Amino acid sequence: MKRSINSLVSTKFDIVIIGGGITGACLAWDAVNRGLTVALIEKGDFGAATSSASSKLLHGGIRYLQQGRIDKVRESALERIYFQCIAPHLSHYVPFVVPAYNSLSKGKLFLGIGMFLYQLLCLGQNRWPRDPDKKVPGWKMLSKAQLLQYIPGISLKRTTGAAFFQECHMYSSERMTLAFISSSALKGAVVANYVCAEDFILEDGRVSGVRATDVVNGESLNIKADYVINAAGPWIPLLNKSISTRSIVTAFSKGAHLVTSPVTQDVAVALPTQKQNQSIVNRGGRHVFVIPWRGHSLIGTTYDPYAGELDKVKPTEDDIEELISDINSAFGKTVLQRKDVKYSFAGIYPLVDDEINIKVYQGTGEYQIVDHNITDNIDGLITVFGAKFTTARLLAEKALDQLVDKFTKPLKSCQTKTLPLSSGDIVSVKEYRKLKQHEFAAVLPEDVIDHLVTYYGADIDAVVKYTVSGTHWKQTLTTNHPDIEAQIIYAIEHEMACHMDDVLFRRTGLGTLGHPGNEVIERCADIMSDSLQWDHEKRQSEIERVLCYYQFS
Repeated sequence: MKRSINSLVSTKFDIVIIGGGITGACLAWDAVNRGLTVALIEKGDFGAATSSASSKLLHGGIRYLQQGRIDKVRESALERIYFQCIAPHLSHYVPFVVPAYNSLSKGKLFLGIGMFLYQLLCLGQNRWPRDPDKKVPGWKMLSKAQLLQYIPGISLKRTTGAAFFQECHMYSSERMTLAFISSSALKGAVVANYVCAEDFILEDGRVSGVRATDVVNGESLNIKADYVINAAGPWIPLLNKSISTRSIVTAFSKGAHLVTSPVTQDVAVALPTQKQNQSIVNRGGRHVFVIPWRGHSLIGTTYDPYAGELDKVKPTEDDIEELISDINSAFGKTVLQRKDVKYSFAGIYPLVDDEINIKVYQGTGEYQIVDHNITDNIDGLITVFGAKFTTARLLAEKALDQLVDKFTKPLKSCQTKTLPLSSGDIVSVKEYRKLKQHEFAAVLPEDVIDHLVTYYGADIDAVVKYTVSGTHWKQTLTTNHPDIEAQIIYAIEHEMACHMDDVLFRRTGLGTLGHPGNEVIERCADIMSDSLQWDHEKRQSEIERVLCYYQFS
């Protein structure tokens, strides 16, 4: 996968997609498999904004039971299983515990009824995966004693037991997004990060392309297409207002997460807070999640109104203290301190509610598809707004189902429910790990091979090749994690990594577990400087760019 700027400007495409988050990535994958010619541009790095700033869950929709949204429960459960079919290496099931409390709406009986109803709504989901290990496991109710075994630190004074079920969790939402984009590129899509859409090309009152800037060299680009799909998430209004379209985004909220020392071991827990929640059934307010993630705990999320600059979203010390307080309050004692926080990140979530209540969490999982020929009498522009990572594939399918009728050439129907991504064409992840452990036993340690299968899936061979051609590329970057130097070279040559933060936060994920250490940052700077021919000033600016991720306001 290469940045081919010449191809962007020398080709007229069927569609050009603005936005390289999970929504744009799924749109590109679906479109190219239907037979459309596709371009995708992203103003920053792929998956670097809202798509990376989440709890990394591909959730089955159980949260929508409280809202009475039966349709959303079923929809999310099926979409979760489709991800297991097309990218089985990038996620795994995590046991979730939801404590019950001594009241009607929070009690074991009510929780058990909800779990039973949830199971009924999810019937049939396990017929899809090829890999038996990717079938969704069952659920059960726990006694107080069993709850204490799973969550030793929790106070039993207020709890009466718990529900125990499995949710799907991503090792890296950034790599999941990248997997869709790189698969699209292999099928013929022209994709480029660091290309910023400035405005639309209008011809006879019709949108016929995008004016953009190559952020890398400042070059102005005209990208022509029959249709433009604006999938830029929070940035949708900034582009659409240039041609006076109606706004589908009414406000923004900011959500922050923490990466901490382990609070629980191998089990996730959903804990109620004092924050209000939009729901029919109130089980104690909006929940905060503690999820085991890569040897740490991933904790989130806060929910606050945001009116600042979209490109300068950061967690604050107040965000961090709020989450620490929520966790300790829910556990009934101090289980987390500020010193336990290794890293924190925040993202912007657009809202579409008619009325915004800053005190109530309004995450409904809704998405929108707007044909501006119908709403604004401006042909050639479609806006696609996605609210959840889990339903991005379905959103792309629905959007393109509406669009394909506009083309006269024959096109295929949607293929993406079970068509594996290029890195996900694996029948059994467990057996594939064993195969690669045997194949590369003489080259790399077992933990490194296991890590590479998790992150690269069927593309592992291309990464391992660098450990043969380079004298140092098989060395791990740190003693604490199995990432190796070959991953940096692979990221540059095959995954469009342009900056150090692309590598440390979105290709390897090393930076998302806290400051990796000066030696790691310096080694990454050395490798990238040699490969991309950075001078001393550029090298230092790239290091500063990485360090900014660890500065909170």
